[in-house]
Amino acid sequence: MKIQIKRILKTCILIAIILIICTSISKTEKIFENPEKIKITVISEWKPFSYVDREGNPKGILIDFWKAWGKANNIEVEFNRPTSWAKSLELIKNGEENIHLGLFYKEDRAEYIDFGSPIIDLMTGIYIQEDIEAFNINDIKDLGIGVTEKNYAKYYMEKNYPDIKLLVYKDLKQVMDAVDKGEVKAVCVDYHNNIRKISYYYPELKEFELLQTIYTQPLRIGVKKGEKELLTLINDGIEKMSIGEIEGVKSKWEYMTIYLTKEKVQKYTLISSIIVIIFLVINILFLKYRIKQGIKRLSESEEGYKKLLKLCPDGIFVQQKGKMVFVNEATVKILGQDSYKTINDKNFIEFIKEDYRETVQDIINRVENLNINTPTFEEKVVKSNGKVIDVEIAMNVITYKGKSAVLTIIRDISERKEREEEKQNILMEKLKYERLKTEFFSNISHEFRTPLNILLGSIQLIDKVSNDNVYKQNEYYKKYSPIMKQNCYRLLRLINNLIDMTKIDAGFLKMNFENHNIVQVVEDTTMSVVEYIKSKDINIIFDTDIEEKIVMCDADKIERIILNLLSNAIKFTKKDGSIFVNIYDENEVVRISVKDTGIGILKEEQETIFERFRQAHPLLNREREGSGIGLSLVKSIVEEHKGNVYLNSEYGKGSEFIIEIPSNVKIQQEPIVSDEIYSDEGKVEKINIEFSDIYS
Repeated sequence: MKIQIKRILKTCILIAIILIICTSISKTEKIFENPEKIKITVISEWKPFSYVDREGNPKGILIDFWKAWGKANNIEVEFNRPTSWAKSLELIKNGEENIHLGLFYKEDRAEYIDFGSPIIDLMTGIYIQEDIEAFNINDIKDLGIGVTEKNYAKYYMEKNYPDIKLLVYKDLKQVMDAVDKGEVKAVCVDYHNNIRKISYYYPELKEFELLQTIYTQPLRIGVKKGEKELLTLINDGIEKMSIGEIEGVKSKWEYMTIYLTKEKVQKYTLISSIIVIIFLVINILFLKYRIKQGIKRLSESEEGYKKLLKLCPDGIFVQQKGKMVFVNEATVKILGQDSYKTINDKNFIEFIKEDYRETVQDIINRVENLNINTPTFEEKVVKSNGKVIDVEIAMNVITYKGKSAVLTIIRDISERKEREEEKQNILMEKLKYERLKTEFFSNISHEFRTPLNILLGSIQLIDKVSNDNVYKQNEYYKKYSPIMKQNCYRLLRLINNLIDMTKIDAGFLKMNFENHNIVQVVEDTTMSVVEYIKSKDINIIFDTDIEEKIVMCDADKIERIILNLLSNAIKFTKKDGSIFVNIYDENEVVRISVKDTGIGILKEEQETIFERFRQAHPLLNREREGSGIGLSLVKSIVEEHKGNVYLNSEYGKGSEFIIEIPSNVKIQQEPIVSDEIYSDEGKVEKINIEFSDIYS
């Protein structure tokens, strides 16, 4: 009985072992021997090897390599979502992905990754701007080299070039942003040894050139530790790929000729030999014909050259041993001679003004001795009648009648010089006129401002005398006082704009840049005119996607911009219309939008809307008042902030003015609260001035 039980147990154990082995073999065969799909991790920002385009599609040399591998082995290749190096390696380590598409061999990785054979060689080079003179990396040790903090090159340079200054950034995007801003003049970038135009993948490096390659490492296949069957499957699959498939992938990204194998060399040599033989036979068959045609063309060319020299307006002559042995008709005319006989065998130096003869002779000697061409230069020539003219001269060495000679071309540029001088005089006159005009505007603006301030002050003083009923009871005063005050404000606004305009032209507009919460500045300005806008039966809505944004700006000028844009919006928006003021945080810039549902601006007038003294509606048929300075001033103030202003408008549907201010911050300064800057009385005064050309 016991023996039977032992036999049964042994049989069960044997069957279990067989089932386990079969299952393992089945799984192994399913996973590795004939898999339907292989999962590969993708690095999202490693151009041109592996990256993701704007549509989210994986691109790069390694991506195309694995697609070709899958096609050759009838295996579907699935690329994992874009991920970082650290996350990608973690996926392999945990067995969530099958293959890492390209890795350097490192000992710490070898603890959990098995490496296959090399795929391609990856070189790391130092790139510098073309205008920097350097022979090797040691010549730029104090310049600073941009590199990412996780790039192996950083550790390599720290170990092998300890004296080199490194500019370490978080990722490659930050390095390229620094290059684009001009903060980095040298970078360390990985590239394949056959990629010839690195700037194709990194446009920021279009003005850079390779200084030195510091090291080369092969990219390998990476799988989870212990997955030997998968590694064997991959390596065997690579061997199944034809040379054409591999080279096709490389040539697509490298702009290189396909590598020549022994078989290809034999094939190309045979084809080339056949082509050469056919070419020689054709040449022999048609040799006599070509010689005959060549002689005919030579004769025609000689005749054509003679006509060309005769008709050419530039003087052309040949010098040998200091004598002019050939001249065309234009040379005779330019030098003021009667015929070529008076010039022939003379030295060209004789026609050069005496003060410049030594210089021209030195140039001729250098052309003859060094066999070089000269760039075009200007000299003065004395004609036969004694008149001095300006000419352009170019020289070149040629063979004339079997001997070395100097071909010289001269061009009379006297008239051009006179025109240039005339243009220069006109330009100086225009500049003088513009300066006088600017001074006139400045002077007359200040002259207007003095009596205007007296008039406005008088009106304000009368309005404040609340106990004196003499003026209050006067019906005429009560009727015309607001009109007088509004027109005084309107004149004051025009004068202020003219003064600021002249300051901008002269470069003396003072900007008080401080750290401000620009959201509060814009919101306070908008809220201060809400009641006024509602009194015009117009809705106003303020919205922002951020409650606080500290930027360096001139709060007074920002307030003036917003008031000006709101004034325009009110003027051209009808009753029951709406005005929208929005603020958007775009990280690098703050975008302020002032949009209305008014009459809009014609497309052909939008290009000139920011020009000085230009208005969308001509003087005789416009519906609203204005000088045409306001938007020009807005544009100038925004540009002083290093920002931009745009217009989006459709006639009949309204307009939107968009202002972009850089999100710069003044270092070591606390932000200033807007209430600390302006009093309520001051704001009312500014509103009255900016809205002075809006009549009920």
